[in-house]
Amino acid sequence: MTLIKFVAAIAFDWFLGRKLGKASSKARAPDTLSHVIVLVTCYSENEEGLRTTFDSIARSTYSNDHRLLFVIADGDVTGAGNEASTPDLCIKVMDRDPDAPAPTPCSYVAIGDGMKQHNMAQVYIGHYACDDVRLPYMLIVKCGTPEERAAGGKAGNRGKRDSQLILMQWMRKVIFNERMSPLEFDLFEKTRALTGVTPDKYDMVLMVDADTLVMPDALTYMVAAMERDPNVMGLCGETRVANKRQSWVTMIQVYEYYISHHLGKAFESIFGGVTCLPGCFCMYRIKAPKYDGYSVPVLANPDIVEMYSSNDTSTLHKKNLLLLGEDRYLTTLMLRAFPKRKMIYVPKAVCRTIVPDEFRVLLSQRRRWINSTIHNLFELILVPELCGIFCCSMHFIIFMELIGTVVLPAAFVFLLALIVAGIAGSDVGLPLLFMCATLMLQAFLVLVTTRKAVYVMWMGVFLLAMPRNRQDRRGRSSTS
Repeated sequence: MTLIKFVAAIAFDWFLGRKLGKASSKARAPDTLSHVIVLVTCYSENEEGLRTTFDSIARSTYSNDHRLLFVIADGDVTGAGNEASTPDLCIKVMDRDPDAPAPTPCSYVAIGDGMKQHNMAQVYIGHYACDDVRLPYMLIVKCGTPEERAAGGKAGNRGKRDSQLILMQWMRKVIFNERMSPLEFDLFEKTRALTGVTPDKYDMVLMVDADTLVMPDALTYMVAAMERDPNVMGLCGETRVANKRQSWVTMIQVYEYYISHHLGKAFESIFGGVTCLPGCFCMYRIKAPKYDGYSVPVLANPDIVEMYSSNDTSTLHKKNLLLLGEDRYLTTLMLRAFPKRKMIYVPKAVCRTIVPDEFRVLLSQRRRWINSTIHNLFELILVPELCGIFCCSMHFIIFMELIGTVVLPAAFVFLLALIVAGIAGSDVGLPLLFMCATLMLQAFLVLVTTRKAVYVMWMGVFLLAMPRNRQDRRGRSSTS
């Protein structure tokens, strides 16, 4: 299986990956370009981090008239070391429209139990200025109900999934011409006033975290891949580590991020079934063209919106799906609802993100990711209509990935046992040779795909840190 993934990843890099995102060299009329919403979800970032992300989006080579920067601040939260709250920082960096009326809190249905289902938000409009670019900028501040604001604390905070659903539910009602909440109607009117087009013109949404730096040509490549194949409903680019030399904890993640994209996602992309589009940098199709000018909702599909907005965490399985990995769960819902459509990986689209620099934070993050991975793979195995047959099918790939995730700790212990047995004089040369060959294949893949020997060094750093990683996990499991 490892050899098959290796060969497929090289084939993807040499042939398929180079074509993905390739735009036509012919000049296009402005009215033929796709309109894109760039959704940035914020929580406790500082001003420098916000400006870095917004600047990178503003410097995109894609048409300014066809982009809308859609920022959502998740509650009245002040990050550690910040002098102002995140909503205040988001307002500070924008050029507000002087003719726009003062925003008033508008109600909407949020994710939460009891009274938490009622939330309120304010909508600010203006532009974000960077160099010579003025990008339409819409800010939604989840401010909470009057009772929440009076009580203090994190008024309005409902989580990242709730922020995504503000956009998804709004676009669903726009497409189906349904009755809107006060917040959604405010969004509709202010979008039209700010951009000059109605919200139904927007076909795609790029989701970016507020600590991510997007390369200038990334959005152009992603939109081109969407336009090239109407069956693509979602895609992601390559996420690289921005703070790779900050500590040994960030160093061990460089190779892991690289191999997960160029081996894992590249292999899954051949089948059109990438099982996880990372929430820090991915694009979804809001609606897909059908025929005679009609379209079919994809991300805004009522079934997907309803399942993604579920608040039922009565079982451990549902809790892992909804609370520990909303990004992977959204991908799972899309594959389950549209098994004949494609989820792909576009290697030319690149971003850089800040990764945890403390080991305890990294360990907490990976424990959430592993739990979410296992439960989402269980969900995908039950989808009967995924492409392929037997060993050449998405079902087989998902099954092998599930088995690999579950037995990974045992495999590492087995490797250590083989090394100890070899030192003691036992004949374990063949198993050790097989494992070394597997690692050498990955090193060869790195050289073939990047042609940068430095990534082999990062691979060595990753391997040296594996005993520490495993030891800390065992210590935590024995005390939990």
